[in-house]
Amino acid sequence: MLTPEKVIEYYFGIITVVGGLSVLLAIKYTLQRWRSFPESGWKVQGFAFGILGLVVASFLEAPLLFLKTWIALAFAAGIIEESVKLLPLKFFGRSPEWERWKLVIGAGLFLGIVEGIMYTAGIFALNQEPYLVAVRVVLMGLHTIWAAISVGFLLGETGWKRFTGLAFSMVAHALYDLPSLAMVDGYSGNVIAYLAGLSTGFLLATPLMAKKAAELAGKLVPEEGEETSEVRENAEETEESEVTSSP
Repeated sequence: MLTPEKVIEYYFGIITVVGGLSVLLAIKYTLQRWRSFPESGWKVQGFAFGILGLVVASFLEAPLLFLKTWIALAFAAGIIEESVKLLPLKFFGRSPEWERWKLVIGAGLFLGIVEGIMYTAGIFALNQEPYLVAVRVVLMGLHTIWAAISVGFLLGETGWKRFTGLAFSMVAHALYDLPSLAMVDGYSGNVIAYLAGLSTGFLLATPLMAKKAAELAGKLVPEEGEETSEVRENAEETEESEVTSSP
């Protein structure tokens, strides 16, 4: 029978290998879409909102951490952290949608980096296993990709489908944290293994969701041909109006 500790070791190995490959593939799709958009100054705003999101999330999660309600903390982290990454959508409501898309992803990137640095410092300070650093690096990438999935669907889809990406990111984030926190909560190895399996399933699905989100984000800027067509149509309408109104 597998002990909880042994299951977590295997789970961290899966995160490092499977999660790492999933992140790399998902980043590929996201970068392809990113490069198709115009250049913009996203770094300063992305960093600021990453820090703001981390502060807000830490404040909201603190009571659960203090009360040591670990399972609730996993779900709260998924909901809260994936929500605060979307703050640029609120603060930059008048900016072009492609620019807001970049800012949300930037916020996710910097939130993941700052959080990763803090946790990595704790790993070395507490003399924990060095391989945990690789797990934190993968999570930095996941933070970025989850943000890209959320905002891609929110801006590119319509109706209730808009929330598909955000729901996926929240559940994937919660499941990522659940095995470790379930072990702290005293759950059996079998339960933790089941949770780790669910989390792995979401890791495998992440590149597919990132690809779909990147495709949806393509709607945020009209294609050059479409833009030219629109300009031509507007010009024709103007000419017709001038002819009609001329004496």
